[in-house]
Amino acid sequence: MKSIKIILFGLLFVSQCSVAQSNEEILKDESRKSRSHYSGISLMGLGMGNFRDLATSPLTYAGLSLSSSRFSLRINQYRETMWGATLAFGFFLNNFNNHNSSSLVVSPSIYYSELYEVPKISTKKFNVKVGGMLNITSNIRSNAGLNNNALGLEIIPTLFGSIKGTLDISRNAVKSKKFLFIKYTLQKRRRNIAFRLNTGIINASVRNGYVYSGQSALLNEPKLFDDYQFNIFSGYRLSSSIDYTLYSRKTTNAVQLSYVWDAYKTGGEFDTFQMAQHALRFTLLFHTK
Repeated sequence: MKSIKIILFGLLFVSQCSVAQSNEEILKDESRKSRSHYSGISLMGLGMGNFRDLATSPLTYAGLSLSSSRFSLRINQYRETMWGATLAFGFFLNNFNNHNSSSLVVSPSIYYSELYEVPKISTKKFNVKVGGMLNITSNIRSNAGLNNNALGLEIIPTLFGSIKGTLDISRNAVKSKKFLFIKYTLQKRRRNIAFRLNTGIINASVRNGYVYSGQSALLNEPKLFDDYQFNIFSGYRLSSSIDYTLYSRKTTNAVQLSYVWDAYKTGGEFDTFQMAQHALRFTLLFHTK
């Protein structure tokens, strides 16, 4: 009889644990489904950078760029999904041996990102997520100084491994301050600062090699992607971002100030392409759900 009671107690304990665990999983699933949805618009981001294309010239070009982006973001404590597109225009210069040359660069890119919380190293104030991002960047360059090789075009697809830390720096209570003889009040405000690092795991490039010259140009039948080659697991790429997000007191919208950095190099020995860019961006985040 005693052994039967022990067995019944054990079954009851296991069932209660199972119910508690299933309830916790249900709550997490509901939280994941009820993620906040934002639509982001960034205009006139100001950047600077440089590039060097050894396929045509060993010279380094440096200059300024303007960028805009549009993206969709679904986010909560457990998961973050983002997809969007960015378009940048840059004007780059080189001055060597008293000779000036310029290059106009148009760089569109599309991306998709997924991040998931790491509970063991996350706290109420500091949330850590890991995951990945697929980014496909293209460069279209025009440089009249290169004559027959004035047009340059490559596609840089990259699969990143990513980690992001978000620190909650919200003001949770009204504070009264005084500066000299001026008194002022700081209202409650939701805000956070986040840092994200992306490291290229699968780096690839689509290029046509040395001096962009294919056989089609010699035959007076030029083809845009003549003699282009797809190289995978070659080169490297790194990118990072620092985002300061400030939420409105009256609405659920927000504004975001970001510093972003991106650098990559294609594979090869004598025909590599290298580019690095820094940019400041101001983004409007519209809460749509």
